[in-house]
Amino acid sequence: MQMAQIVGGYSLGGADLLRRAMGKKVPAEMAKHREIFREGAAKGAVSAAKADEIFDLMEKFAGYGFNKSHAAAYSLVAYQTAWLKKHYPAEFMAATLSSDMDKTDKVVGFLEEARGLGLTVLPPDVNASGYMFEATASHTLRYGLGAVKGVGQGVCEAIMTARADSGAFTDLLDFCKRVSAGGMNKRTLEALIHAGALDALAVNRASLMLQLPEVLKATDQMSKNRDAGIFDMFGGGGGSADIRIELPITDDWPLAQTLAGERDTLGHYLSGHPMDPYREDVQRLIGHDLSALAKLCERGRHHTRPQEGRSWRPMVQTVLAGQVVDFRKRGESQAFVVLEDGRGRIECGFFGDQWQAYAPLLTRDRILVIEGGLREDEFNGGYALRANRCWDFAHLCAQQAQRISIQIDLRVPGALQGLEQALQTHIGSTPVLLEATTAIGRGRLLINGGRGLQLDSELPVRLRRLPGISAVNVQLGKPWTVSD
Repeated sequence: MQMAQIVGGYSLGGADLLRRAMGKKVPAEMAKHREIFREGAAKGAVSAAKADEIFDLMEKFAGYGFNKSHAAAYSLVAYQTAWLKKHYPAEFMAATLSSDMDKTDKVVGFLEEARGLGLTVLPPDVNASGYMFEATASHTLRYGLGAVKGVGQGVCEAIMTARADSGAFTDLLDFCKRVSAGGMNKRTLEALIHAGALDALAVNRASLMLQLPEVLKATDQMSKNRDAGIFDMFGGGGGSADIRIELPITDDWPLAQTLAGERDTLGHYLSGHPMDPYREDVQRLIGHDLSALAKLCERGRHHTRPQEGRSWRPMVQTVLAGQVVDFRKRGESQAFVVLEDGRGRIECGFFGDQWQAYAPLLTRDRILVIEGGLREDEFNGGYALRANRCWDFAHLCAQQAQRISIQIDLRVPGALQGLEQALQTHIGSTPVLLEATTAIGRGRLLINGGRGLQLDSELPVRLRRLPGISAVNVQLGKPWTVSD
């Protein structure tokens, strides 16, 4: 604005109008002001060329410029926060997470940053958590109950008050009896269960969900009894209106269901990753996970000769695998998927013919194996993959199975029966190597021909859960080693 006044002859109000036009970057307005600036500069014996040069500098600065006090204040805040992050990482990340805990995307990003700093993130727990994230030790964070979707501040404060008054909660009935808040309802309790915040109150989340209807019915009846002045004179509750019920127990949910509940209530997976059951088979198939991207690129640099005359980053041909957690389409000829495996993530681009050929596979939650060119992403500082070919991991297991090896201890009760039941529904042609331990020794049996197994991605997962099974190894063919 001072340059506009001194060089261009603007009034103070006119200079402010120029500032506003530059901020909005309207071409027609800018052209008009350039002429005004030239005319004013000419009155001060400044040539049109020099006036245009000065105007261009002003316009460039207006793209992203601060006055001195603004820049100094930002610098000071940047220094202070960097110092806190370095010397008090747990406290700093707890405050950062709490400041945006109602924005799931930001919470997920901040948690990745916290883990990158080597911090341990403890799950939400009604017997330990507060409303916000808290630093419980120099390198440990406790998840805030307020970051669970569907759980409001009033409910969190009621939980904290009940815990402070009478100590830790012992079971779901005790929790529901003691926590009274206007926002506490069935949906809120389900959210707390799925998020893992009530894990300390039962053997597993499936049991908590099974107990919930009867507990709600019992607490509702207790409330009605108290309102009516009805008391149990012979119970152990000191004349209270309490009702005692049996809390049933059941087997836990499959991992996929548990993790889906966490994603719905927390926005991400906390106790594991959907890739975990398949990690061993994927690792054996491609030899690495998504934490190895830097090593793969570094290895590629040593085997690639740089081109002269330009800055050039080599593209390393490799194969990656992970679960699709995000998908976006750009126009009719390109799409991008984000793969994640719990140890890393990467964006994979499909262009032209590749997009047309593999579009049906690019769906959320599917586990994909992608062959393509890996490179450093100059835009975001990470890595990106340009896809050449793509396979559904479940289809690979069914179509490329070459052999499955099973190690079993037949001395374990129920081991043989469990194995027989699991294999009866998967009769096929894939050879099976059975390594068995009995009371008198160990032996190996190779079954092939038409008496083998029909493999799918779930069979190794189910076998590993059976009693007596110590190892299940799947040998899969690698279709990317064969030219199309």
